Amino acid sequence: MGKYFTVDLIPDCIGGDVSDNNGTADIGAKDIIFDWTAINVPKGTHALTSVNMIVNAEDAAYAAGSLTDYELILAKSINGEAPTSIGTIGGVVSGGFDLRDHMVGALTLESTAGIGTLIGLGFHVVYHVGSTSVYGNSAGPVVPIILDCEPSSGANVGYDTLYVAGIQISARNYGTGVLLNESDIDASTNPTSTIIVDGVDATKIFSVGDQVYVMDLDTPIPGTLTKVEPLLLTFSETNSTVDITEDDELLNANPIRIKLGFES
Repeated sequence: MGKYFTVDLIPDCIGGDVSDNNGTADIGAKDIIFDWTAINVPKGTHALTSVNMIVNAEDAAYAAGSLTDYELILAKSINGEAPTSIGTIGGVVSGGFDLRDHMVGALTLESTAGIGTLIGLGFHVVYHVGSTSVYGNSAGPVVPIILDCEPSSGANVGYDTLYVAGIQISARNYGTGVLLNESDIDASTNPTSTIIVDGVDATKIFSVGDQVYVMDLDTPIPGTLTKVEPLLLTFSETNSTVDITEDDELLNANPIRIKLGFES
């Protein structure tokens, strides 16, 4: 029997530009939701045997508008060079012209057609791909997929690097409904590592380690979240640079979390 391991993939779905992900604007149909995100996997050839993905619903309220299929592209480096960007988050695929050389696999995560999707969790949409994901009379997004990355390309000895990019098939936004609930924050005169919020329960949207943006600023709030409470967010760094206006919506750069399961 082979050895099993899992790897967490938490992509950046804003990437320094909130214009297409500001809480109201949709990421469009067939647009990029995240560009190449590198993860380390143990070196050698592996079988990708499962994919589980959880995605925040729009404003933490599950409804048809929160549903879309996703396409994931898997790639490797060549001679130490990562695959070139497939384009800008929120835009159509406009790059990745070397993909034919770098690609090692691809799959689709179905929102409604696939048996593997869990529906009705209230504030998340959960996707599952496994060896039994079959619907109708045709094969669905079935694994395993055999992957081989460039040897010793990982950040640590004994690991290789796998690159993953994502495209969404239908338009939807990643609004949070989590709002600043205190007087305007002037970061230069009132630096702070906590933010009081209201609106949507923040624990339905944010997790420890997430990066947070303000709805109209392309610069993230410094640091990442170290504690999430329904009405309070705590950050790893003191914010002395990003001003926030009362009732501004706070955005999550990491609304998607993926767990990849491998057998070697």
